[in-house]
Amino acid sequence: MRLLNCQLQNVRLHGDLELNFSPRLTLIGGPNESGKSTLVEALHRALFLKAAATGAPVEALQSRLHMGQPTVQIGFEAKGDTWTLRKRFSGSTGQVSLQAESSGKPLTGPSAEDVLAELVGIGEIVGSRQAGTVLPSRWAHLWVRQGLSGDDLLATGKSNYDFDQLRLQLERSGGAAVQQSALDQLVEQRIDEALAENFTSRGTKRNSPLYGREEALKTAQSRLALALSRLTDYEEASEQLSDLCEELERLQSQELPTLLERQKGLLEGAEAAGRLDAAIELAHKAVEPIRLRHEAARETLQQLDDLQAQIDHKQASLTILEANAAGAQAREAELEAAQQQRSQSLETLNQQRKRLEQRQLLLQRLVERTSTAESLTRLTSELDKLQQDTTKRQSLDQRLAGLPSINKQTLQELRRLEQQLRDAQTRQEFMAAGVKLLKADQPVRLDGQPLQVGDEQRLSSVFQLQVGDGVVLEIAPGGGQALEDLEHTVQSDKEQLATRLSALQVANVAAADELLEQRTGLEQQLAALGSAPADLGELTRQNDTLQQRLAELDAELQELEAVRLAMEQEQPLPQALSALQALQQQINATSKHIGAAVGAADTELEAARSALQEFQTQRISEASEVKVVDAELSDRRQRLEQLISQQGSREAVAAKLAAEAQARQQAEAHLSQLQADRAGLGSQDAEAEQQRLQGTIDALQHRQEQLLDQRGAAKQRCDTISSDDPFAAVEQARLQLEIAEADHRQLVRLTKAHELLRDLFQEAQSDLSSRYSEPLARAIGDYLKPLVPDGQAARLDYDPSKGFQGLQLRRGQEFYDFEALSGGMREQLAAALRLSMADVLKEAHDGCLPLVFDDAFTNSDPDRVDLVKRMLGTAVERGLQVILLTCDPNAYGSFADQVVELAGL
Repeated sequence: MRLLNCQLQNVRLHGDLELNFSPRLTLIGGPNESGKSTLVEALHRALFLKAAATGAPVEALQSRLHMGQPTVQIGFEAKGDTWTLRKRFSGSTGQVSLQAESSGKPLTGPSAEDVLAELVGIGEIVGSRQAGTVLPSRWAHLWVRQGLSGDDLLATGKSNYDFDQLRLQLERSGGAAVQQSALDQLVEQRIDEALAENFTSRGTKRNSPLYGREEALKTAQSRLALALSRLTDYEEASEQLSDLCEELERLQSQELPTLLERQKGLLEGAEAAGRLDAAIELAHKAVEPIRLRHEAARETLQQLDDLQAQIDHKQASLTILEANAAGAQAREAELEAAQQQRSQSLETLNQQRKRLEQRQLLLQRLVERTSTAESLTRLTSELDKLQQDTTKRQSLDQRLAGLPSINKQTLQELRRLEQQLRDAQTRQEFMAAGVKLLKADQPVRLDGQPLQVGDEQRLSSVFQLQVGDGVVLEIAPGGGQALEDLEHTVQSDKEQLATRLSALQVANVAAADELLEQRTGLEQQLAALGSAPADLGELTRQNDTLQQRLAELDAELQELEAVRLAMEQEQPLPQALSALQALQQQINATSKHIGAAVGAADTELEAARSALQEFQTQRISEASEVKVVDAELSDRRQRLEQLISQQGSREAVAAKLAAEAQARQQAEAHLSQLQADRAGLGSQDAEAEQQRLQGTIDALQHRQEQLLDQRGAAKQRCDTISSDDPFAAVEQARLQLEIAEADHRQLVRLTKAHELLRDLFQEAQSDLSSRYSEPLARAIGDYLKPLVPDGQAARLDYDPSKGFQGLQLRRGQEFYDFEALSGGMREQLAAALRLSMADVLKEAHDGCLPLVFDDAFTNSDPDRVDLVKRMLGTAVERGLQVILLTCDPNAYGSFADQVVELAGL
């Protein structure tokens, strides 16, 4: 496969970029942010991502500078034909077309994606779900992305390079003939078939012999578990029956007789308790009046203390409120002044913001007008160029139509006919007879014509030689009939060649060659012009729209002339778009700052208003509270005087409280003594105790009835289970389980033997890994010869399941792992690995593969750049195509066959 050209439209910073690639080495240079990596990403997504994909990989192609969906077109050679691929990435409406030069009929949709996958040698073109995982691994061994040139390709696993095709090409080249012999493949196939009979990738295969043995084992285990469960049930039922009989015996002989005896004792103590209960009731009646008098005296004393405390508290509150009212007027005036000041500040800021908004509108219209004028200029230039290209394309088409149709195959056929005629004439000349007259004493004639001394002729047909008048010789040249056939062949070749040349209207093959060169030159000029624009009318309409918009903007700017004059009095307005945008950003920032200041001033004004309103509300509230507190204070004093007049002074109430407390203590002590005597007789509530005891007796009798029922049920359960001998059932189930386990073990042993055989076979294959790794290591060494001129330069390992791994480079007499090398050496070794892989894989891609290096040698010093050049030159000489992108194209000089410069932003 070989890349021919590409065209990017609306891809990030590329509005319309067209590139042609050399079949050998193309150098693409440009500073940072000039779109080199974008070019690589766009080509990669066009080849390996579906046009209808969505998500981050497609969003990364979107342009913020150009309108329209990202579109990528690639021309390439593959499978003996020239193809044109075009993709527009627009989500579910994305479009793809793939056209072969030989057929001329484009493929679209899924069929185009399928054919493209076959051309690039992959299983499928990935969609949105696989974009994050599978897409980065596509051609990761051929295309080096920026920042990844120093990574070990082999460490990421065989999924990141075309492992299967690489192994296949090594086998075809003879590198792995021993490891992949027909017998090895048959053995491996037989082992896999034996394992596949019982296993899948997810585990045991359904309905396989092993599955049947496992199911039989599970059935036997279930039967044994059921038999053991029935035996356990029988033993539990027997034990339950025994426990029920024991509990029933204990209930009938011990617990019920004891409770009945306790019930009799309670009835005898009930009479004595009744007498004490009557005395306790009389004592309660005597204590109650004393307690009420004591509580009343305590409450009266508490009321006196509470009223005096309330009076003291109200007096203190009234003093504070009167002091606050004295300074309230000055504070209110201060708050009103602060509110007025903040209101004036807000008005000033609002005027500034309005003036800035007018300036913002003016600058917005100026920026839009400048941008529109520039777009109109570019569009007008593009229209002029397209019209010139159209005129030139028509001229070339006319010149091309006037030339006879000829191609490489026709020219090769002419050369073949010319060579065939030349060969036939050579053979004819070799078989012809030569006649030369050296000396004669009488006349000599050749086919009737005199032959002079020294004359020489070569004749390829029968002729007569006459010496004098009496001697006539007929001479036939060598070859006989073959010579005649050769004459016919020469004549036929001449006629065929003349017919072909006449059809082309040329005199000879050299003229036909010149005709082909002339026709090819015209076709290349047409190809350089690209395809004809889809619609010049659309561009013209866009041009008219821009002109109309320009007129509208001029009218709007005329309305803002006063604002312009005011701004120009402060400073002249710039004319350049960038300067206008900078001034617009400055005004926007100032407006944003003023807006924030307006918001802050508004907040401060509202806070001042709230503070003044809150203070006024508080002042009114405090004035009302003074009246309320004064009224409450008068009320508390009046209530205190009234209570003193009714109950006496606080000292008299306190003395009365002490006397009532002593009388209450004596009465309660007598009651406590009676209650203690009653407690000595047992429960104070004999009736309740009697009821609780009767309830316990009733519960035990009810439990007795339940036990009798449970004993009958347990006995019936034992009889039911023992109808089939549970012990015999367990033994039979154990025997069946042992048989199933033996069958299962036998088959498991056989499958493990197959697995062991497979592991041993793979181990034996791994021992022969050098059959794969050594050819690849030699190919790497060929590229590193300038660095390691003698001996083995690199080595690596091979594992059938993991692929190639363990890449090492020899420095001196030692081999060093990839990660132990310097950054520049890792870049060069990784490049040699990729070149050697492409060298092996190219036979599966028409003898060529494109390799892309995006700033891949940033850590290589100037001396090592020469090594890089020689490596890439070797790759090109071996038929590979190399595309090198770099920020420093001068470092590579005139190294490339084609140089492209990308301009920065």
